[in-house]
Amino acid sequence: MFSQSVLLASALVAFANAQTIVTSSAASVQATATQSQSMPPAATQGFNPGNVTSSRKFNWCLAQLNTCPQICGGAASLNDCDSDTLTYNCVCPNGTVPDSTAFAQTLPFYICQETFVQCIANNPNDAEGQATCQENESCGTRNATAEALAQTSGVSSSTASSTSGSSASSAATGSDSSSAASATESAAIAPMTTYATGAFAAVLMAAFKLML
Repeated sequence: MFSQSVLLASALVAFANAQTIVTSSAASVQATATQSQSMPPAATQGFNPGNVTSSRKFNWCLAQLNTCPQICGGAASLNDCDSDTLTYNCVCPNGTVPDSTAFAQTLPFYICQETFVQCIANNPNDAEGQATCQENESCGTRNATAEALAQTSGVSSSTASSTSGSSASSAATGSDSSSAASATESAAIAPMTTYATGAFAAVLMAAFKLML
């Protein structure tokens, strides 16, 4: 019965930890996203989508669709990208709209890079103009996949530590229970031994009196 109770308690703790992982993941992404770099308008100003082939636009959208869930910690409630209009939607399960411009491998990232290429091409033999292109190139640099893996690893380590602590506590409780049981048994045996010794003495006395 004691073992079943321990297993049930462990299962409840594991379930609570799993719920915490899902909830805190989105919350952590929300917190870091609001503090991330914001791509300035100048980074994509002057971008000409007509100079980009449809296949490149398709690949940009494919990368955006793959990166969005990673930004949200592993899943997204809304994730779409239109390669014709170069527009997208990325919403995390908790309703947060992350700052995708802060991350590499996103649609804003590719548009930013292409803007720089077009800017350089539009300013040939113009050192000052190209310097301005360089200054305006402020594309996202954060790695969503690496951050998601690091976050998952951190949560797993925390869960493992909690599990180890619970196991140690259970072992200590079991040890205390065993000690208490031993003490109870000893306390019960002592009166029985005393009673048996007294009864035996009484029998000897009675036999001695009969002999007399």
